[in-house]
Amino acid sequence: MAEGLVYEGVQAEPLEFSGGSAAQSSLLHCFDELLGVKHEEKSGAFLTRIRDYMPPSHKCFIEDISCMPSLRDFVLKRRDESLTEAFERCVDRLVALRSYHLNIVSRFISIPAAHAKKLCAGGSASLEEHNTVGKAPISLEERGTAGSGIMSFLKVVRDQTKGVLISSCTIEKQTFLDSSI
Repeated sequence: MAEGLVYEGVQAEPLEFSGGSAAQSSLLHCFDELLGVKHEEKSGAFLTRIRDYMPPSHKCFIEDISCMPSLRDFVLKRRDESLTEAFERCVDRLVALRSYHLNIVSRFISIPAAHAKKLCAGGSASLEEHNTVGKAPISLEERGTAGSGIMSFLKVVRDQTKGVLISSCTIEKQTFLDSSI
């Protein structure tokens, strides 16, 4: 609903709500804040807004973590190889989880929705297929359950997570900068 939904007898102005989304997972927000993942403006705004759907204590905890220096900053300052490797493994696992999520969304939302759209457009569907397809949420082919541009959004979030990886080049650059001061 473009203008939102009015709950008669409750609220005079239309209210807008997002549908269910994996972005509502408090744990993923905690990982992002702890590891120092910085999201670009559009995805960051969505992720911040979606926190309103979390339990208040979870939202407060995430905000507390975001006010502290990131683990990445700590690891960079320590310049400890085993600590850096452990940090890299954590980031790699979060990237792998986000890649897996992309795969699941593609397999169970985007591809079936595209198939349903194709069947509807082609008119070659049997009566049973047409009845089933008519009930399918075809709009989910491009939009996620929370209304986001699903595949591009998930790829951006995954790629921003990759961006916190500490490469040997980053460590060498940091060492050089610190030693030249």
